[in-house]
Order: sequence, then structure tokens, then C-alpha cells
Amino acid sequence: MGVFSRLQSLCPSCPRASRGRRWAVVFLVAAGQPLTAQMVLPAPMIEPLVPAALRAEDPSSRNSALRAGSVSHPGATPPPAPTTPFTYGRLALYPRVSGSFVYSEGVLSEVGRPTNSYISTVSAGFRFDAGRNWAIDYGTGWTVYSSRRFRNSPNHNLSFSGALPLRVWEAGFSQGYSYARAPRIETGRQTERQTVTTSGTLARALGPKWTVQTGLSQSLNFISASPDSYSWSSSNALQYRLGETASVGGTLAVSYVDADPGVNMAAVTPGGSFAWAVSPRLSMNVSAGTDYRWIFSRGVKSPTTPVFSVGGSYQLFDHTSFSASASRSLTPSSFRNQLLDGTSWRVGFGQRLLGVIQVSGSVGGQISGYTAARRGVEAGRKDNAYVYSLSAGTTVLRRLSVSVGFNATDNSTNRKGYGFNSRSYSLQGGYGF
Repeated sequence: MGVFSRLQSLCPSCPRASRGRRWAVVFLVAAGQPLTAQMVLPAPMIEPLVPAALRAEDPSSRNSALRAGSVSHPGATPPPAPTTPFTYGRLALYPRVSGSFVYSEGVLSEVGRPTNSYISTVSAGFRFDAGRNWAIDYGTGWTVYSSRRFRNSPNHNLSFSGALPLRVWEAGFSQGYSYARAPRIETGRQTERQTVTTSGTLARALGPKWTVQTGLSQSLNFISASPDSYSWSSSNALQYRLGETASVGGTLAVSYVDADPGVNMAAVTPGGSFAWAVSPRLSMNVSAGTDYRWIFSRGVKSPTTPVFSVGGSYQLFDHTSFSASASRSLTPSSFRNQLLDGTSWRVGFGQRLLGVIQVSGSVGGQISGYTAARRGVEAGRKDNAYVYSLSAGTTVLRRLSVSVGFNATDNSTNRKGYGFNSRSYSLQGGYGF
């Protein structure tokens, strides 16, 4: 079986790619430029899979060229490393199981139809570390809706990553696959989506202060009732370290998106980045640039868009923390021949009460605007969404976690049928290493 055939077997419902596209799957590696489509219902946070050699809690990783863009304060206390009894030499297995029960009201099952439903989900998964440089994580689950307007659905998340020190370079690699069928703000309905991502990075230290990084990435997106997209990109950076707690750098990203069916486009995004661990309790990072985009459609003006990403965190006391972030991006929309210009923000807090209860909450928003990428396409939709969340949980017997949560999403729009006000109340539990 060929390489592309093995990939197609992971995604049996995806259309067969033409002969001209197969080379991309074989030769390029990728980091995804996923189509923006925010989920309405709360989803568990999926931590990015990072090998032990590149985790912040590993002191030796602080000098890694692959982590040149991130900084940490020498006085900061790293999070405790996970433990497991399932070890053999340099191999370690971290299994987990979880379940949730949610009552949700006002979620769009299709455009213009708010729906109430009880939602039950059972999940299981594991992380497997092979030494300090290689790791794999897989999680799967099954979601059942009480309302027949939604379809019961499995979900899958598989990721594999590694770090390989070479003679003078360091190499990083990651491969991911995800499948979900969930209600989304953008499409106004329960939407099936499959994504296959691959990425590769090379980094080299140029003396004690300078580091150069370059990477290739590929993202294949298959979305029900929407154009499939195949995107390839190259990300490049030159970083300069300002002492132990700060770094500054210049970046250049080049990307190409093939929409099937739809308009293809390319983009060049020069920019810069800055990261600063001000103190053991305060850190911040900023990246900004300009997206110069070429749309390969006659009679359509190619846009120039400022893009940015900022974030910061502050630990006021040992068990009290605050965080904030904001970003703007320009991506192909899930709708055919349209671009999505999205600006989002979020502020959150975390607080431990009575020594055992962890409370966290956040409020955020997203402003989305849709523009035509081909003449004659009706666009102009504008959304303004606000998302609120609050949760409280505790850990029992070191491994068993229990939490309750509340989530609200309010979306106003100038397109009939896409506006809604949803509320959900959840009970979740899990056991893992």
C-alpha cells in the first residue's frame, strides 16, 4: 500500500486526491492552517504533545535551539512532572479515562434551529514516552445526544512528536490526526471535520545569543458540506536572546492553500516576535506581522491584513493566577470562495479554594468578517460572539478528578439563522496518570 493510500485509509470519507496532489503528502511536512470554526459546546483542553527533552520542566531543554522563541525565568517553579507505575527502562505509559454529562440549550442543530439536548461522552486515551525525545498520544471517545436533531459521534485525536539532536542542528517532527462532529459557530450546525497535519523543524544555535529556525508544514482539512483544503507553508525565524529571560526575533512565513472546490491563494507574512519572563510570576509574549495575500481569481483585489498574537500570565499568589490573550488572523472560510478575518480575545483566572478546590473562569470574544474571494460570491456576513465559562473541580486519591462547569455562548450576526444564545451545564470526571 502506498503512502497516500495509507493516509486515505485514515479518512475513508475524504475524496480521492488527484495525481498532481499526491506529491505533497509524500514530500512535505506541516503545521496546519486550520479553517477557523469555533466550537459552541465546551471541549476538554488538549495539551500540545511535547517530548520530555523540550518540556519547560526539563532544565536541559532551556538551551534547546527548538525552544529559542520561548523564555522562562530562572526563579520560576516548574510544574511537577507526571508519574506513572507503567514504566520499563526509558519507556513510560500514561493511561487515562474520563466521562462527562452535559445539559445544553440553544445550540444550533442546523441554521435557524436552536436545540436543547442532554449530551453524554465517554473517553479513553494514553500518552506513551519513548525516552526523552519521542512521544505519542491518542484519545478517543463516543458522544451521545438525547435530541435526534444531532447525530451521535465518535471523536479521535492522535499525535506523534519527536526531537532529534543532530551534529550541529536540532530537528523536530510532529504528525497529527483528528476527527470530530460538533456544533460550530461558523457553520451554524453540527459539522464533521477531519484534519491531518504534519510538520518538521530544523534549528541551529549561531553562538550563545543567536538561533535560526526553519520549518515546513502541511495541513489537510476535510469538512462536511464545505470545500476541502490542502495547505502548505514554510515558517522561518531568526531569534536573539536578551539575557536569560527575554528574546526578540524576526519571522517570515510563506503559505499556499488549495481549496477543492474553490479559489486557491498564497500568502507571505513577514513579522517579528518578543518574549519576556519579567519575573518568576509574570510573563508575556508578542508576535505581529502583515499578511500579504494573493487570491488567484480574476477581478478580486488581494488583501493586505495586519495580524498579531499577544499573551501574558500573572501569578498573583501561589494559588491565584490570571491570563490574557488576543489575536487576529486571516484564513479561508468553511464557505466556498470566502475569506474569514477573525479577531479574538480572552481573559481568565484560576484560584484554589480551601486547599483542594480549583476554580477557573474566563470571558472572551471573537469578531468575524467574511469577504468574497471570487466575483459574484455573496459575502459580507459579520459575527460578534462572546463566550463565558466557569468551572470548579478537585482531585481525590491523587488520580481521580471531578468537576462541574457552566458555559455560555452568545452570537449576534447580520445573517438570519446564525445568531443564537446557548447555555450548557456539565459534570465531568476522570482518572489518569
